[in-house]
Amino acid sequence: MRRLLLIAMLFLATAAHAKTSTLAEYITALEHIHSLLSTHQLTLAKSEAIALLGSQIDVTFHADDSLLNAIAQARGADPALLTRIELTLAELRNSEPAGNAPDEKLLQKVAAEQNVPELAPGGEVASPIVSETPLMERIANNLLEMLRWIGKKVSQFIDWLLDFLPKRRVENPGATSGLRWIVFAVVALIVIALILLAIDSARRRRHGDADLLTSTAPLRSTRDDDPLSRGATEWERYAMQLANDSRFREAIRAWYHAVLVTCYSAGALHFRKGRTNWEYIASLAPSVAWRPELIRLTQSFEQQWYGSMQSTRDACDECRANARQILDELHASERGAA
Repeated sequence: MRRLLLIAMLFLATAAHAKTSTLAEYITALEHIHSLLSTHQLTLAKSEAIALLGSQIDVTFHADDSLLNAIAQARGADPALLTRIELTLAELRNSEPAGNAPDEKLLQKVAAEQNVPELAPGGEVASPIVSETPLMERIANNLLEMLRWIGKKVSQFIDWLLDFLPKRRVENPGATSGLRWIVFAVVALIVIALILLAIDSARRRRHGDADLLTSTAPLRSTRDDDPLSRGATEWERYAMQLANDSRFREAIRAWYHAVLVTCYSAGALHFRKGRTNWEYIASLAPSVAWRPELIRLTQSFEQQWYGSMQSTRDACDECRANARQILDELHASERGAA
């Protein structure tokens, strides 16, 4: 019965005391209710909470009736209820608008400072300063300044070298000056010698690079001794390079290796390490059509390679012709077999 009476009183108070309050007034009222609850003045806190029920705050929102009803029904200073009131106050203070109005004069002053004034009409554009001194004279002056700077640095270097000499009295004051010039001359000679060496080294390097670029002679390598180190076509190309460089003796060997490799690939000869050239010829049947040309080529090769230190172009051309005839017959027999 008592609870029903309390609910009726809350309803009547809500209808009777509905009014509009400012946000600041609402915050002040909640702070006072919080203070009353903290000091155990429960009756006054309830009556003020009932008075706030249904209030319109700044025509934007209503008072928190759930919070006010909880205060009206409270039986003591509930810590959870006090914390809820504190959180509500914190949110209301954050949403409270600033009390100070903006300074219109200050805003206008700042806006005026941001405006960039327009350029005044008229005026002249400054032309670039052109030196009246001729170009060659300016270059000569710059070179003179550079030489003076170099002379100053050399003089400082000489003074530094003279500091290492033993200190002693000199009756003739010009002795130190003479020594200075001697050291200066020695340093100058050393610098000139270094410059000449650098120029000579650069010239030699340029000539060396030119010789390297213009030389097309193939380099000798250990691969030249092994017939299987190259293919037949590669041996032919290598032989022509050697012949163009007048290395006829090596070109003859390259042609012979080209024939041997072609015979290996065609199955006419079977490579065996340590077998001599004449043993290869002996393994050929007398009915082989190109056997006489291989005998003549072998004779020419062994005569030029083992019997002489230098071969002629005619000998190289003869070996090339024999080799080409054998290679052509081998290729023709391979095409016929295919």
